Amino acid sequence: MNIVIPVVSFTVSFVFALCGLGSAIALIPILVILGVPFTYARSAGLFVNVVTTLSVTFYNIQSGFFKPKIALPVIISSIAFAPIGAFVSISIPSKIVGFAFVSFLIFVVITTTLPIGRFKGKEKISIPILIFIGALSGFLSGLLGVGGGGVILPLLLLFGMNPKIAITVTPLSVPFSSLTSFITYVHLGGVDWEVIVFASIPAMISGYLAGYVAHRKLKLATVRKILVTILLLIAVRFILKFL
Repeated sequence: MNIVIPVVSFTVSFVFALCGLGSAIALIPILVILGVPFTYARSAGLFVNVVTTLSVTFYNIQSGFFKPKIALPVIISSIAFAPIGAFVSISIPSKIVGFAFVSFLIFVVITTTLPIGRFKGKEKISIPILIFIGALSGFLSGLLGVGGGGVILPLLLLFGMNPKIAITVTPLSVPFSSLTSFITYVHLGGVDWEVIVFASIPAMISGYLAGYVAHRKLKLATVRKILVTILLLIAVRFILKFL
C-alpha cells in the first residue's frame, strides 16, 4: 500500500492542481478504497490540499503568473464572509442550498464550454466585482462546508475571467481552511503520519509540476476541458452528499 499511495497522490493531485484546486475530494475516497481508515484518509487529504496548492502558488509567484491585484481582494473577502455563511447554515436546509449550488456549477460548465471565439475570458475584473466574488464564495463555502477554491473558481469563470488567470487565484484560497481542519484532526488524534508523508511529498512535487504544465504547455482550450471535468466532479460529489 505504501508504494501505491505516492503514485495515486501524485496523479490525482496533479490533475486537480492543473485547475489550482486541492485534490481531497477525489483523494480521500481513493485512500479509503486502498484500506486507509476514513479519519486518517480525510486528514491526509486535507494536508495534501495544503501542500499541493501552496506548491502551485509558489510556482505561480516565482514565474510571474500570480496576480495579487486579482487574488487578494477575492481571498480576503472570502475569508471574512465564510463565518457568516457558517452561521446562516444553521437556519437554512443544506439540501436546498446544495442542489442550488449544483445547478450553479452546471450553468458555469455550460458557459465555460462555449466556443473560444465567443467566450475568450477577461484579463481583468474590477475590484468591487472581485470583492463581491470573494464575499459570495466565502459565504457559500461557510454555508456548504466546502473549500473556497471550489466556489471561487466557478464564480471567476462566470464573470468571464480568463481560465489561465482564474487558476492562479484559487490555490491561495485553499490552504487556510484545509490547514485549520487538519490541525483539528491533529488535536483529535485522527492522523496517520506515515500516510501523510507518503501522500504529501509526491503531491507537493506534482503541484509545482502542474503549475508549469498548465501555463507553459497546455492550450486554453485544454485548460477549459479540464476545468469542466473537475467542476462536474464537484457537482456529482454534491449530488451524492445531499441525496
